[in-house]
Amino acid sequence: MDVCAIKVASRAAKRFVIVVCLIIVALEGWSSWHERRTVVEESFRSTANMAVALSQHADQALDEVDIVLKAALEQAASTRKTSGDRARLHNFLVENVSDVPQLAGLFIYDEKGAWIASSQPVLETRFNNSDRDYFIHHKDQRLNTAFIGKPVRSKSTGHWVLTMSRRINKPDGTFGGVALATLDINFFERFYHQFDIGRKGAILFGTNNATVLYRRPLLADSMGKVLSGSPLFQQHVKLADSGSVEIHSTQDGELRINSFKHLSNYPLVMIVAVSKGEVLRAWTRHAIEKALGIGFLLMAICYGGSKMVTQVALRERAQAEAVTAQENMEKLFQLLQVQSRRDGLTGAINRRYFDELLELEVARFGRSGGAISLLMIDVDHFKKYNDSYGHVAGDQCLQQVAAAISEAARREVDAVARYGGEEFVVLLPACGRAGATVVAERICAAVRSLAIAHPFSEGAVVSVSVGISSIESGKGFTFQPREIVEVADKALYTAKEEGRGRAVYREFIYRPPVLVWSA
Repeated sequence: MDVCAIKVASRAAKRFVIVVCLIIVALEGWSSWHERRTVVEESFRSTANMAVALSQHADQALDEVDIVLKAALEQAASTRKTSGDRARLHNFLVENVSDVPQLAGLFIYDEKGAWIASSQPVLETRFNNSDRDYFIHHKDQRLNTAFIGKPVRSKSTGHWVLTMSRRINKPDGTFGGVALATLDINFFERFYHQFDIGRKGAILFGTNNATVLYRRPLLADSMGKVLSGSPLFQQHVKLADSGSVEIHSTQDGELRINSFKHLSNYPLVMIVAVSKGEVLRAWTRHAIEKALGIGFLLMAICYGGSKMVTQVALRERAQAEAVTAQENMEKLFQLLQVQSRRDGLTGAINRRYFDELLELEVARFGRSGGAISLLMIDVDHFKKYNDSYGHVAGDQCLQQVAAAISEAARREVDAVARYGGEEFVVLLPACGRAGATVVAERICAAVRSLAIAHPFSEGAVVSVSVGISSIESGKGFTFQPREIVEVADKALYTAKEEGRGRAVYREFIYRPPVLVWSA
């Protein structure tokens, strides 16, 4: 009996070891599959973010060129045929090309395609540009919009350039020529080379009708190539503003993860692609290493027999507990991070996090300029409301007011914070005085529309007073965050003094610090 029992126990132990081995194989297979899926999903996210960043960069670069192009049109319109006026026009074009890094050149052509002026040292008269697509476009269509043509080789330098042009009209409205800006391909190439897309990846900048303006890496036939027959364009790019898709290339058969984003201001699209094989290369190597390790482990388990069963079970249990603990810690960390940035009552951003956002936005404003506005908001006669209805009703009132303010400040970049007590503050990046005034009036109307009864407030409903402060400037203008807050706060007090329930704007006047010299 004892021998039989031992044999039965031995067979049971062997079967148990086999089951454990199968479980380990299954778990490791699931883990590897999960890691693979995570790597692919992260690649989708990174390429999508890259496409958005590149499209924003292209939008900004083209906007800057279009501004210069409009200025060149005005300058050309006021230029007469005297040598002095032509010299001033030439100097204007040269200065703008030197100031805008993406510009390769500026040119003015008459209605026949002859060169009138350019940013080059010597005006070329031996060339005629009436055969260019941009010239034909403006000649045939009377549109007051910029036209981005196919990439061309410059007749003066022989280099590939991108073109942006505008139509010149004569006083009677007829075609008077073209103002052309050529964009340096190297400008985009230098920027695109900062992004890691792997050895087989690609960045494609093209028009919505599938004409390639630039491609990294640049192939011999890339410039101006039309990819209208590509499944990527036919089935995805033409149908959505942005997206990500896994598709085989029609050129080399490589399976790539492609993310695209159309530009906001121009009929152009940015595509970022990475090779799925390269994305999974590290995962494959890691999976092979893990497979070898599991193989040795299984051999050890089989060799050790029943004694190893307990150790394997303990190891798996410890591993599962460690994974669960890590997930719980991550969830707790995310929850604490969210809670640390939010006001517990209203759900708006708290004062500490708002101060951090304001410092970051002021620093960004100093680097790039533009516009920034700040609204300081106070619930009118809130102490009397609390005294009349109690703190519970006061808390509910603040929650409703915070929700109304958040609904009125609709952009994703707008930040609504509880500044303290019944005071709120709204940060409006890239928003000038006019836009801030609209948002402030919208907030006042939204709060009044809540129709919260308040016998001590004008109209017998809860209202708010809003102080507005805005700054608009070019890059390099710096100020302290507290300064714009102080101006908005003064505007808020003015709104209160004028009767409350209204928005008042106060101009931001910069006063540089006074330097006191001592002997």
